[in-house]
Amino acid sequence: MNHILILLLIFLISTALTIFLILKKPTFNFKLANKEYQIESYFFGAMLGPILIILFKLLKLIDLETGIKGTAQLQPLGILILFLSMVFISIFLDITGFFEYCAKMALKISKKSGLKLFISLYVIVSILTIFTSNDIVILTFTPFVYYFTKNARINPLPFLIAEFFAANTWSMMLFIGNPTNILLATAFNISFDNYLKWMFLPTIFAGITNFLLLYFIFKKEINKEIQEIDIGNPKDAIKDKLGVFVGLVSLFFCIVVLAFSQLLGLKTWVVSVIFASVLLGFIVVRDLIKIILKKNKEKEQIHKNLDKHIKESITKETLNKIPWSVVPFVLSLFITVYALNVYGITKIIGNYITSLIGSNIFYNIFAFGFGSAFVANILNNIPMSVAFVPIISTISGSLQFFVTLAVIVGSNLGANITPIGALAGIMWLGILKSKDFSISFLTFIKYGFIVTIVTLFVTLLTLFLEIMIFV
Repeated sequence: MNHILILLLIFLISTALTIFLILKKPTFNFKLANKEYQIESYFFGAMLGPILIILFKLLKLIDLETGIKGTAQLQPLGILILFLSMVFISIFLDITGFFEYCAKMALKISKKSGLKLFISLYVIVSILTIFTSNDIVILTFTPFVYYFTKNARINPLPFLIAEFFAANTWSMMLFIGNPTNILLATAFNISFDNYLKWMFLPTIFAGITNFLLLYFIFKKEINKEIQEIDIGNPKDAIKDKLGVFVGLVSLFFCIVVLAFSQLLGLKTWVVSVIFASVLLGFIVVRDLIKIILKKNKEKEQIHKNLDKHIKESITKETLNKIPWSVVPFVLSLFITVYALNVYGITKIIGNYITSLIGSNIFYNIFAFGFGSAFVANILNNIPMSVAFVPIISTISGSLQFFVTLAVIVGSNLGANITPIGALAGIMWLGILKSKDFSISFLTFIKYGFIVTIVTLFVTLLTLFLEIMIFV
């Protein structure tokens, strides 16, 4: 009993430290060999959990290895490989200028109309998020939206909120759109095509509801005429045409093969790492060619044409932009949750919840959907998803599958309630802070709570009606 209390206390302390670091000290700055470095701090809170667990001898060192390797149900390394592989492809496309091109197209379409800007921005962000990653889209689009609205002398808030909410809503459609989708779908062996089959309509209705609510909330600001700004030719944003082509082809075929991975007998992480490796090989060869041509003065002009816009190693730039801090963060969470499993805490919680709700599909869908959304804003959506896996495991039969989908809905939409509901929100606030534009916690919640509660209800209701009609 003492061990259980200590473990629960460790979990609470680790979670509290993580939230504190996110809100008060998101980065650490330090000097090494006369160079300035900056690292994100949030994963230190998560790492405190395993450190204290070992110090109090709640787990043996061999158990740490099991926590990292995972079980048949939860395989952290495979999840991380899948997530980082897809992020790698998205980051490369960003470096080539593809996302900047899409952002400028949205701005060009809008001309002087605030409404057109709002619609084009929402649509383009939504489409990109479906096929890439909500984190990358948010990181890429936020500076463009801020600078454009500022120079056009309009309020940036409606457009920044729309961009952020769109990314966290449409990331539900494919299970590669959000690390929580990957984590939960992988844990319960949900195939790519089966996931899409059930999540397509809920995502469509979530996106429409989200858009309409945001429009009515910000209607007055959105319908203002904006000052037209010359953004030049959007095609000029493309720094590497061949790179864009290869990146898009890699992404397209990766998604296609993921859709048939179960039929082919391939694990999803294997598929993603194959395509990411092929793309990496292409990038490395390009970099080597540039180095060789650089040394050959006779071919200096060829090198200049090849390297017209890109000034450094693309391999290095792409790898440097990968969010490596996610690795210790996720692995630490897996170890802590593994400890909770060893002592039967998650099973007790799961059994208690199921005893309260029973087997009624409607109650389960809404309880787990809303519950996961709110817990995500206490723990952040990744640790929430990790913690919910053993709880969902206490549910049997087909109900387990639909509860998993409800938790996925909560993990995505819950990120729009407060800015600490997901890593994307933390990064988003950091970008805006660096631009001297701050959105207070209460201001965010004022919009996030209203929009997300209604969107959650509509999305979960759509999922429930699907079950009633098709099962």
